Amino acid sequence: MLSNNERLIAVIGAAGQQGGPVVRALQASNQFKVRALSRNPDKHRDLADEVVKADLNAPKPLKLHLKGPMRISSHQFLGEGTGRV
Repeated sequence: MLSNNERLIAVIGAAGQQGGPVVRALQASNQFKVRALSRNPDKHRDLADEVVKADLNAPKPLKLHLKGPMRISSHQFLGEGTGRV
């Protein structure tokens, strides 16, 4: 069986209205180590086991933070009228 350190889940948008509850639920389960990806990690240091700076507009650093996790949970609001789903 994998330890929590080996069961890492990265949550993109972890400080947002959708990602925050995902982080809290994962931590409450005590089954996973959570890596929170945030544009402002200094404001959210206590959010998860790991809190790292990540911006979807900067793909290179983002890729580094997505190495290792078993799963990735991504939560973004694209804005009204963007035509994207």
